[in-house]
Amino acid sequence: MPQRIKLLIVAAAGIAIGAAALAVISATSHSGDGDVRVLARATDDGRTEVAVQQSHDGEWGEAVRPTQRFLSADATPGEWRASSAVALESEEAIEGAYVGRTATAAMHGADGESMGTVTIIQGPRGLLIQARLTGLSEGWHGFHIHETGSCEPDFAAAGGHYNPTGIGHGVLSEDGHHPGDTVNVYAHADGVANADQYTVDATLGSGTATLFDADGSAIIVHEAPDSYGDAPGAGGRVACGVIVLDHPDS
Repeated sequence: MPQRIKLLIVAAAGIAIGAAALAVISATSHSGDGDVRVLARATDDGRTEVAVQQSHDGEWGEAVRPTQRFLSADATPGEWRASSAVALESEEAIEGAYVGRTATAAMHGADGESMGTVTIIQGPRGLLIQARLTGLSEGWHGFHIHETGSCEPDFAAAGGHYNPTGIGHGVLSEDGHHPGDTVNVYAHADGVANADQYTVDATLGSGTATLFDADGSAIIVHEAPDSYGDAPGAGGRVACGVIVLDHPDS
């Protein structure tokens, strides 16, 4: 089993480095796999570039991007910001141990009627979420990952949005958003909503962002669209499905 490496990256806010300059923070992994270092830089066009490298036999390996955000979207180029702790699998686990793993949420309404399925596929750097929904009212609907794998006795059992690191809500929020924030889906007049989404903020494997923690996770569809802001505003819960690993022994 891959060993988890935890790094606490603490950057002093306000320390300026030149735009597009590269800074390196190194730490010993204590995993027997050599040292680990984090690379972080802001580019001239305003993008943030962050990567992690692990050494093997004295050589630095592939630069792997952590799933957690280090800087907000409006970060000033060249200015350091503080990050949260980064949970990192060993290089081998990131690239292949869980890739291809799948999970399914069988969606149903409040009266138990089937409302389609949601399939989740683990990719090399994130999750592909494929929603194939039926029985919805026409229009936009909030579509979220929730923190508890239960829809009984009612959909409130699924708890709040999946948020293992305590980040705020809203994909358009300046402070970032938590992994449960996925984007709205649109149902046509026949009640069908087909949508593919992708997230780098969660995993079907192990670690802080796994959807298979002690109490599991669920998919909830809401009666109204998410606001994408600090408050969801998506209204009542019209469909729920517990996320179940398709092949638990894989």
